[in-house]
Amino acid sequence: MTATHAPAAHVITGATGFVGGAFALELLQQTADRLVCLVRGEDDRAATRRLHDALGHAAEMYGVPDLLPSILERTRAVAGDMTDEALPEYAERFRAAAGDAEFGTFWHVAASLKYEDRHADEINLMNVSGTRNVLALAKTLGQPVFNHVSTAYVAGKRTGLQYEEFPGDTDSANNVYEFTKTIGEQEVANSGLPWRVLRPSIVIGHAKTGAATSFTGMYGFVSSVLRFRRAVEKEFGNLLQHRQVPIIADPEIECDLVPVDLVARNAVTIGREGALSTVYHLNNAGSPKVGEVIEEVFELAGLRAPRFVADRGLLTEIDLKLDEGIQFYASYMINGKHFDQKNTESVCGEGSQRFDVDRAEVRRFVQWYLERIQSDGRASAPARAAFAYQDGRQPAASTQG
Repeated sequence: MTATHAPAAHVITGATGFVGGAFALELLQQTADRLVCLVRGEDDRAATRRLHDALGHAAEMYGVPDLLPSILERTRAVAGDMTDEALPEYAERFRAAAGDAEFGTFWHVAASLKYEDRHADEINLMNVSGTRNVLALAKTLGQPVFNHVSTAYVAGKRTGLQYEEFPGDTDSANNVYEFTKTIGEQEVANSGLPWRVLRPSIVIGHAKTGAATSFTGMYGFVSSVLRFRRAVEKEFGNLLQHRQVPIIADPEIECDLVPVDLVARNAVTIGREGALSTVYHLNNAGSPKVGEVIEEVFELAGLRAPRFVADRGLLTEIDLKLDEGIQFYASYMINGKHFDQKNTESVCGEGSQRFDVDRAEVRRFVQWYLERIQSDGRASAPARAAFAYQDGRQPAASTQG
């Protein structure tokens, strides 16, 4: 008599977001498993509708509409919030959503990407307390393997080669975000659960389509440049057509941009085959230089190529408007890092974490974003307004989602 095995299920947080959504689609492609996702909503039915809408949108954007039936058939949501200390009490609802499937893997992707000190309480609530709550939930679901998505930039102010190991302390963090992600890693390692830590670098759109479903990271930098141009044009007319803007950056260091599908594909492979109690870098061995990225962004934003400087004292009052707007990105433009990939390549293969992003590729990703923000309500209202102004059109009215 042939033995039968219960189907497998995965729990995912952040599945309606950019990276988490890509993970969910990749799991649907690589496995026949069921996905149960923690999603905000009035009830489980509403949360599942929201999940299906988000994953369906991502599938269309990434050129995999054939996944739509799998999304409807194999994904369910449990309404809730990871900041809820009562999260472990949701266990029965997760089991009901999984049916006869057994939970084998937990993917914690959700996080706050804010970084400013004024948001410190919210960031800590999401990235530290939220991680503790999610770990407690995992323990009530049979202690599945806990795959924790962090960031390669827990390296903080450190420069040079960064190994796939714990940073050891939080002293080098550039901001509250990096600090809390470091603490989150420590919580996972000390949880008593089997674990892996996955560290993406700066995630950009899909390698083939260029599409993204959320606009932080590089896209936030582009928006900041557009807002700067709009502000200067409004006050000083066409001044920027005749002037190079100085920007504090080292043009020769790596700008580690990695396509979201590359991150998801290797993360899921690691989640199925990788050693436990191990850190994996999900960065891009084919990244461009900081100078190449900034120059392409400036050109596409209608600005002259910037002048790279190292001294803030060289900035005028006008230049400081941009400097203040890109403060979050400052550390990524001056503290050069190179991320070791030995652990990742040991599972996914040599060269598996490489997508060559040259100037033409940077331009393709940025151009996709600029075209998108002219017409898509999902883009940030400030970005749409800035681009509309510099194009000579009236800004579209913002909508509340």
